[in-house]
Amino acid sequence: MSFFDNLKETAKNLGDKAMEGAKVLGDKAQDTAEIAKLKMKISSAESEIKNTYTAMGKKLSEEHAEYMDKFFTEEKGKLAELTAEIAKLNERIAAVKNTVGKVEEEVKEEAEEVIEKVEESL
Repeated sequence: MSFFDNLKETAKNLGDKAMEGAKVLGDKAQDTAEIAKLKMKISSAESEIKNTYTAMGKKLSEEHAEYMDKFFTEEKGKLAELTAEIAKLNERIAAVKNTVGKVEEEVKEEAEEVIEKVEESL
């Protein structure tokens, strides 16, 4: 076999190996994408489980309050604390909105006065 024949055969082998490597990489990418899709489905199912448990607990607490006191004293206290905290935060939001509204009105009035003075000076 001549030098050029050896070179040609080596190049063909390298090309075949490169194609084989590219196929393996493509398969790996496909596998990775499939794994990601499956993990998203798992996450979605876990989220649905959590939502179902939440709905069950809410229904139980609404329809059978007597069990709440018996079995969930600590959790019931935490719910009361969180509800009170939410009420306080909503009050703060309302206060901030009120303040912003007053400042907005003041700025608007001042802007109108400036416009009047500018118009008068023209």
